[in-house]
Amino acid sequence: MDGHSAALHSLHAHHRGVVVDDVDRVIVPAPVVEGETTRLRGNLEIRTDEVQVLADGRRVGLTVREFQVLLVLAERNDHVVHRTEIYSRVWGGAMKRRDRSVDVFVRKVRNKLARVSPDWSYIHTHFGVGYRFAAIPSDEENPGEDIAPHRSGADRVRETDRVRATNTGAWRA
Repeated sequence: MDGHSAALHSLHAHHRGVVVDDVDRVIVPAPVVEGETTRLRGNLEIRTDEVQVLADGRRVGLTVREFQVLLVLAERNDHVVHRTEIYSRVWGGAMKRRDRSVDVFVRKVRNKLARVSPDWSYIHTHFGVGYRFAAIPSDEENPGEDIAPHRSGADRVRETDRVRATNTGAWRA
């Protein structure tokens, strides 16, 4: 192997999580575990050091602000986080009356997660309060309900929100 080829080869060729080292040995990395820079929630891998979210190994493609909103919720896994707390932690300062920034960014995050992982539900609305992060497979979210298989995760999120809002009398546009 000439010097140029050896240099390229030693850059560690990455392909689907498998690394080939400079003497052609296949190295399979250890499974990802939760640590200081990685949080695991259901099928999501949240990499704080890379500002990256993966669902079943596929990149979700969140902006920095969307990532921050998701991280605030995921850090308080299965606890309701008030809209004002999300706002102050992501945007800084106090949330102004009628500011919908949190709701808009939660919707964006939901839609992107639903596109990559349609069989999971992650962010749950608590009307008049805030949001709760809980990674739940869609078939476990509403046991006994018949959800049409052709509907996307984003459609299920909108429908679930509409039904909850109708049931609580807190309709959102």
